Order: sequence, then C-alpha cells, then structure tokens
Amino acid sequence: MTQARIDRVTKSEMLAPIIRPPPMALLGIAGYHAFIRTPSGHSAMLREGGESDGIKLLRLGTNRVLIEQAGEKKELTIFNGFGSETLLTK
Repeated sequence: MTQARIDRVTKSEMLAPIIRPPPMALLGIAGYHAFIRTPSGHSAMLREGGESDGIKLLRLGTNRVLIEQAGEKKELTIFNGFGSETLLTK
C-alpha cells in the first residue's frame, strides 16, 4: 500500500519532474559529417553509413539527413528552404 502511494506521487511529478532526454534532432551539417542528437540524448558526429546509439546515417542533403532507426527510415531537418526536397523515396 505504501509503495502504491510512492508510485502515484512519482508518476504525478508533483515533487520534481522526471528528466527525459531531448528528442532526436539534426544539430548541424559540416561537409560530409552530420551532427545528430541520438534518442538517448547524446550528440554524435556521423558520416554516411556511420552508426551511433542505434541509428544509422543513410544520406546527407543540403539541410536534411535520412537515418534508419530500428529498421524504420526517418528524415531529420535543420530548417526549411533551399534544398528542402525530401530524401525519402515514395
């Protein structure tokens, strides 16, 4: 019974928020390298074909990259504008 109360207070985040890693994101592109924040919150510098923390960099674009995570292809962008054509095949 006491443990149930503790769990309820913890889940409510009444005393303090539960710290979660920020979402995966493309932080920047420099030449043939992409700077990516991985799902665990770590930053990684990857080249095409490189892997880190369960993600693989498939292609680099002008302002976006194509990655593969758990067998699913995803596209990360820095901003929209010039070079904003999708890298995903339809």
